[in-house]
Amino acid sequence: MLIQNLKTFLKQFPRHWIVVASAWISKIIVVLVQIISIRSLLIYLGEDKYAVYVIVFSLTSWFNLAEFSVGLSLQNFISEFRSKNENYEKYIIAALQIISILFIIAIFLTLFIANPIQDIIFKKFVYIQEIQNINVIFITGIVAIITALLSIVYRVYYALHKGYIPNIMPAIAASISMISIVLFNRYSSIRQSILSALLIFTLPQLIITLVPFITVFKSFFAKILKFDFTIIKNLFTRAIKFHGMITLSMIYVQTDYLVISQTLNPNEIVMYNIFVRVFMFFSFIYTSVLGAFWPVSTEMFVKKKFREIKKTIKKYLTYVTLFMIIGTITVIIFSKLIIKVLAPGLDIVPTISLFLLFGFYITIRSWQDTFIVFLQSINALKIFWIYMPFQVIVNVLMQYFLSKKYGAEGIVMGLILSILLISLWVLPLKTHKIFKQREVYKNF
Repeated sequence: MLIQNLKTFLKQFPRHWIVVASAWISKIIVVLVQIISIRSLLIYLGEDKYAVYVIVFSLTSWFNLAEFSVGLSLQNFISEFRSKNENYEKYIIAALQIISILFIIAIFLTLFIANPIQDIIFKKFVYIQEIQNINVIFITGIVAIITALLSIVYRVYYALHKGYIPNIMPAIAASISMISIVLFNRYSSIRQSILSALLIFTLPQLIITLVPFITVFKSFFAKILKFDFTIIKNLFTRAIKFHGMITLSMIYVQTDYLVISQTLNPNEIVMYNIFVRVFMFFSFIYTSVLGAFWPVSTEMFVKKKFREIKKTIKKYLTYVTLFMIIGTITVIIFSKLIIKVLAPGLDIVPTISLFLLFGFYITIRSWQDTFIVFLQSINALKIFWIYMPFQVIVNVLMQYFLSKKYGAEGIVMGLILSILLISLWVLPLKTHKIFKQREVYKNF
């Protein structure tokens, strides 16, 4: 009887909340590994080489653009076809064909851009011999490109409401990386190698992603030369719309590490990285909720369940605000312990204002991300093309000039101002108009 009741409960329990729960567990593991590994990496690399590692590792996000948002486009098509009980296999085949071509293009581009990028970014670190002898950006970039292209399989799982599968993978990879760096510190004869550290924290993700990719796509490999150009066009056209927005978003989100490579010293870079990791821990937990909400929002919108969507958005905005208030207070209370544990022996003295700025930034960024996910889930993409170029320009200029005057605090100020001045009123206004057009609510 007990077993039967348990089965009934699990069947009735919303699938997207199972995805959320698994994402929370995974994100907690991944972010904790990122935070805890700071200490191990500082021991292995030293302060200056760790600053270089941080900058190169941040560039892996740029190489993720090689996937060209095919995964996002595929996820929405699968969700839409599932809601209508229609077959979507042709889109999976088209996605496989597109990423095969993208792989070749991305490798050639990386060959041409890696050297000049490394020379420009690390002109302040010319005294480090390793980056003079090895192009760490090229090697890390190749690993990141392959991982990004394989990761479209995760979007398939999310569309099928099996997001708990891809949620587990990063946690496994992160755990392997953490164990590896500890073992390297203890047993390896290779010391202070930036490239070794980068591979320790990138290769496991590639290997772990390869397994589900083969599992999902193996039955379609034989059909890779059977082209349906109408399907390819549909998939790629939507991907282009996503990709322009994703590229602008990447410039916005990842500019900070490019700026700090030019304006902050190694000690400030280490301090910034420690606390951005700590505060992003809270952000990652929330984005796990949004990741699970995406396909659900798509299906509810197709089924015209507008009231449920609106209530969910309001609920998420309230919860994340309370969550970030608690999180910021917690970081302030335990800040000295965090520094002592993660960077013992380093002279790192953050200010209370830095913590308050980080807390406010993550809060309003979470509000922004909530509206972004909703609008993306219903393919309302034009608005991003309109406002994001302006936000990117404001963001880059504010970060650069404010960081020269205020250091790490200036970086966060720039991030905050770019959101407050542009996206935090544009996105809610667009959402309001969408609901108003459908005459569901007069006020949103």
